[in-house]
Amino acid sequence: MIEEGKYIQARKSQLHFFKNVQLYTKADSNKFLLYKPSGITLGEMRIREGRHPDILYIKQTDKIRGIQEAQKAFNNQLEVAVQSEDSEKVKETLVTIVEETLMEPRSGSLEGVSSTVNILIDDYSRSTDIIQQLIDMSSADYSTVLHSINVMALTLVFAFYNNYSKTECKTLGLSALLHDVGKTKIKNEILTAQRELTNEEFDEIKNHTKAGYNILRTCKFEEREVSLCALEHHETLDGCGYPSSKRNVSKIAQIIGLIDCYEALTNDDRPYRNAMTAFDALNGVIKTNVKDGKFNKEIYTQFVKSLGTIMG
Repeated sequence: MIEEGKYIQARKSQLHFFKNVQLYTKADSNKFLLYKPSGITLGEMRIREGRHPDILYIKQTDKIRGIQEAQKAFNNQLEVAVQSEDSEKVKETLVTIVEETLMEPRSGSLEGVSSTVNILIDDYSRSTDIIQQLIDMSSADYSTVLHSINVMALTLVFAFYNNYSKTECKTLGLSALLHDVGKTKIKNEILTAQRELTNEEFDEIKNHTKAGYNILRTCKFEEREVSLCALEHHETLDGCGYPSSKRNVSKIAQIIGLIDCYEALTNDDRPYRNAMTAFDALNGVIKTNVKDGKFNKEIYTQFVKSLGTIMG
């Protein structure tokens, strides 16, 4: 028996990845008992057959370490799926990685998705077709997770088409995947509201840019652009965007801001509009924004051409 301290329930999706994280059970006396020591993992058969306590705990101080162990294992699964060209497994694993990461978006956990993006780019000759297929991930259960993965996939197609360096591709892909991390701080009932938002609710939605920046700037990313993109991706070149109405918008935020808009228009049904076709989005709303000076014309043209490579 150990002294009672601060413990949290372990996520079942992560249990069989914990090796250096100890697992505990809770006795009737509300004392915590060591169930699995450091250095071993729970067997997959034991988990599959439920031959372990229904609820297991980890120390609060092991929370980030546990997420990192799970991320490493999920990234290994992703690499295998990419190498075997299993697009469905790639989609499934990517969704899991992003979902698990956004449950605890902070320094120590967010850095793990850097390896996720690297896997897709380091072997892009094999994964290019898979990345293109990710763009078809629209779902009735549209969410920040699916939106973020779609934006990343579209961004990588854009970067590959324009022959960006591997370093530039990684920075763009990571920034795209995490551009909406600030939405984890917004009430879910507002994010999923099946009605037009009130002005007050939309103001709260706008706060996701600053929230994302504050989360990402504490992370140990080599690329400063990752946090800057989260802050600026809703700024526009005419100074009518948010949160600061600035005109001098970083190029990476300009790219991802346009792609973010396109993805939302083509995949996200709203109470006041249906999702648009690619043609209507590009030649309607986005082209108008280009003419009005909100989006960069050259980036728009390059993006349209990059889409042509995957849409025939």
